[in-house]
Amino acid sequence: MNQQNTNAIDILLDEKIGEFKASFIDSSRSLFVNSEGNLVHPGEFGAYREGVVKKYLTNILPERMGMESGFIVTSGGKISTQCDIIIYDKSVTPLIRNESGQRFFPIESVVCVGEIKSKLSQYDLKKSLRKLADTKSLRDHLYNPCYIYSRKEEGLSGRYQPEIDERDQIITFIICEEFSFDSHNNLFNSFSCYRDDLPYRPFCHRHNMVLSINDGLLTYLHPDGFSYPFPSKATIKYDCHGTDQVKEVRLTAELMKHRFIAPKKGSFEHVRHFTSMLYTALSSVSVLFPEMANYISDREDVLFIDSEQDLR
Repeated sequence: MNQQNTNAIDILLDEKIGEFKASFIDSSRSLFVNSEGNLVHPGEFGAYREGVVKKYLTNILPERMGMESGFIVTSGGKISTQCDIIIYDKSVTPLIRNESGQRFFPIESVVCVGEIKSKLSQYDLKKSLRKLADTKSLRDHLYNPCYIYSRKEEGLSGRYQPEIDERDQIITFIICEEFSFDSHNNLFNSFSCYRDDLPYRPFCHRHNMVLSINDGLLTYLHPDGFSYPFPSKATIKYDCHGTDQVKEVRLTAELMKHRFIAPKKGSFEHVRHFTSMLYTALSSVSVLFPEMANYISDREDVLFIDSEQDLR
């Protein structure tokens, strides 16, 4: 029996990437760009591309997760702007819609948020990064939540610490057709957006990945030399304070370097990297229990009448 260089999943993924690229770039422009090169029906154009992304991502979505558009809410009354892509745990997410069909997701069960764009200027990239950082910060407002799904260990690293532990954060990404600026020289300058405007956004609110189909993938570099989907990694530190015995054990966040994966002409290896890393991230982040009693507050406009049970 001959040994194959690639496996069935590898072959199928290449096929899906080809379909994704063709639909996102070629088909969408054929359908919604006129002979003069002007975009017609921009709303439908955006919705079409969101549908293309959702169809592609279903190939790697764990069975327990669903994917829709909508808004993210907290029990304290905070609400996100509308999100193009929301990936959530289906087993604990209530089906709450308004009369227009817009859906609202409790922050506890949301694991990932994505923005779908066309051609991104550096200004628009910064704006999108800030928007995702604002959404990511919504998990900071939870206090001592219960885990539904977690790959965290018991002990120090098992506490809920989104400011330190990447597994307690939600994933954020941007997918666009291309950058309309010199990405090789100016891309890393875009991160000034996290400190240019108030409120300043810490590293734990930063993006996970930015995928430009025509340019490459922006993500992070692990100290061991491989691409990593998180801006930091939780690390247990043992401090001896100058003695030969451990005096303090603490969890810290080790910051990753930025990495830009630029493909060779005609290659879509950066899309493969994005796909693999997103699956890894989705499988790593925690799902929390949305305590609906916190979302549905009691109102003092009822009369409680109680009575003992009769066991005769």
